[in-house]
Amino acid sequence: MELGDWRLDTVSGGRLRLDGGAMFGIVPRPLWEQVSPPDERHRIRMATNCLLARNGRHTVLIETGPGSKQSARERDQLALEPGEPLVENLAALGVSVDEINTVILTHLHFDHSGGATRRDSRGHIVPTFPRATYVVQRAEWEDATSGAPELRNAYPQENFAVLADAGRLALVDGDSPIVPGISALVTSGHTRGHQSVLIETSAGTAIYLADLCPTTHHLRTYWCMAYDTSVLDTRRRKPQVLGRAADEGWHVLWGHDPDVAISRLVRDEKREFAIVEPRPAV
Repeated sequence: MELGDWRLDTVSGGRLRLDGGAMFGIVPRPLWEQVSPPDERHRIRMATNCLLARNGRHTVLIETGPGSKQSARERDQLALEPGEPLVENLAALGVSVDEINTVILTHLHFDHSGGATRRDSRGHIVPTFPRATYVVQRAEWEDATSGAPELRNAYPQENFAVLADAGRLALVDGDSPIVPGISALVTSGHTRGHQSVLIETSAGTAIYLADLCPTTHHLRTYWCMAYDTSVLDTRRRKPQVLGRAADEGWHVLWGHDPDVAISRLVRDEKREFAIVEPRPAV
């Protein structure tokens, strides 16, 4: 999609399956399974729709998918694709890991930051994009590296700790410009330091929602994930952001929807919001 000076390409970081109950929180299963049918292990289809934004001066990657460092057992549990899907799919667009100069991580859960690092030929963990600056909210970094027992399983250190050691990390505080035309919008709820990403041009605006609203099936206020660390914050923030996107005609970029990568939103009396002009996920 062309948006002003920017070319926006959805790039798959790999498909996976996650527990449907966890993805829909308090929503009763008879409701959520109508829109996201589970498999025999109660898992639903999920995408990791990363976003490549290029304008001739900046080559920006938003999200990195789960990567390839998981054990065989973890890969089976999550039905992860083999190899390094993100790197391979970028290469199919003619983009090498060395060409990415900015990586924006909305937060540091494994399915968003796992592909930020990889194992080299000696088995050492290194940044996947060696010339990129990785942008993270300071609050997210503090929580992810705190060692707090209640957060430890949510933040495998191998996915991001090396970024600081390699001098590739940039921490931002709150709503912040990242490169001209692209900025962070703090949307706490899923995690304290969760950020969505705004791309603003004279031709229109796009928003990468990430886990504020992971799929088109999470549009309703109460359809939130059990993974949200502050579900009340999600319930408050989500309708605010979705309402602005609908009212101002933004393009909405979906991080986890397996079927829709981009759409617009309209307000809907019965469902709060509905998608229009959907474009398929890759």
